[in-house]
Amino acid sequence: MLYKFFSSLRTSVYIIIVMSLIFLAGTIFPQGEKIEDYIKAGGKYVSFVRALDFLDIFMSPLFIISTVFLIVNLSVCLYDRLKIYLKIKRKPVEFESLKINPNVVTFKHTFSSAPSTDIDIEKRLRNIGFKLKAEIQNYPHPAVKIFEKGLPFWWLSWFYHIGIILAIAGFFLTALFAFENYIVLYPGKPDTISLRSSKTRWNQYVRKFGMKVREETAEDKYLLTLKEFRTEYYQGLKIDYPKEKMEKFKLGVGLKKLEPSTKGFSYMPRMWLTHLDVKKPDGEILDARLWVNKPFRTGALTLYQMGYEQKVNLLVNGEEIIAEARVPFQIKDIKGKFFVDHLKTGTLFKKDGSEEKITPLTTLYYTPEDKPSEKEALGEIRLSERLKAKDVVFEFKAYEEGSVLSYRKDPGVWLVGFACLFVFLGLFVRSLGAWYRIQCAVENDTAYVLISTRGILADKDRIIGKLEK
Repeated sequence: MLYKFFSSLRTSVYIIIVMSLIFLAGTIFPQGEKIEDYIKAGGKYVSFVRALDFLDIFMSPLFIISTVFLIVNLSVCLYDRLKIYLKIKRKPVEFESLKINPNVVTFKHTFSSAPSTDIDIEKRLRNIGFKLKAEIQNYPHPAVKIFEKGLPFWWLSWFYHIGIILAIAGFFLTALFAFENYIVLYPGKPDTISLRSSKTRWNQYVRKFGMKVREETAEDKYLLTLKEFRTEYYQGLKIDYPKEKMEKFKLGVGLKKLEPSTKGFSYMPRMWLTHLDVKKPDGEILDARLWVNKPFRTGALTLYQMGYEQKVNLLVNGEEIIAEARVPFQIKDIKGKFFVDHLKTGTLFKKDGSEEKITPLTTLYYTPEDKPSEKEALGEIRLSERLKAKDVVFEFKAYEEGSVLSYRKDPGVWLVGFACLFVFLGLFVRSLGAWYRIQCAVENDTAYVLISTRGILADKDRIIGKLEK
């Protein structure tokens, strides 16, 4: 009874419907959030969400049970189909049935009526890549033979079902053992990262059952040393958006057009590049370069360019302040807070095709004490220059720029990648390939040929044309 249930296509459809609803719920409820934060944000159906673990739905019991059902369903179907495939015996149709088939193609006076007639048609079929797979002797009628060419579509279907099972296994490996962290590197300040984390789901389950989690060892650690961090910018348009409500309204209804600013230009990020040494656990030092959308991989380690961190040394009324970009700071005896924008440094690629080294500059902002959501631009300040604002003299003395890298260990990614390639190649060949089966027999001076095809690229007329030549 269970075997029949799990080998049914209807069961597969039901499981996929349930999983589709789970995926839909995963897009509605914020994943990775704590239930307390969800409640504070005004989330609804709290008891329902907590009971079904909808904030971590892809590791919830509901999802795991559904996935296990799908794996069992696919495995039973694979076994069931495998038994059928192994027992498949190509059985040609009876000659009389072949002869009256509405799709049969006849070739008159093409083959001789000599005893070697069927050898002649075999020769033609073999010349265009067909192989004899089966034949039936039905005396006194002529023998009916089966010829095939191309990959059998049923084996392709079987193989990409295996790919789906492997992909699911890879997803679970990722969910249980993958972890991601980040590191900030500054020139001259090497730092160590470890590819073992106690925070993976697997280790959390291990601790929950009172078992001991394996500690970090030297074999898990990599030493990273930043050699260079480079930023590049395009010269872009600067737009001055109106601040008054009426002007914004005119802009919104089309009574006013946006015009480029006549004062300067905007800096559009072009590339952030990190150049560093990576010392592997075995002592080998690798010269690594990475930038946005171009990670660096070695063994189990993958480094991604995540962003940058900047610190500006300001001399404020004779007192030195180290201000981190976008982080507010206060000045003695001054109400409100100040902060500096992201520092512009590196290379500027201009519209005329020329390049220019940027003198490091940033914009200074002020936030009133009674209006913390507002900000007032006090002006730009460059390296070694001064800016006076709010009765305070700011001097840009120095800066420091570090690279923010994220690193990830994911033991399931290779399996998922292999499985997806397996599945899509199978689907591609299954859909776009060309598989032919020809059943044929020769009677007197007439050859009867019945052609079956699978795949978009299969061309019955082309085969007929080749047989006529």
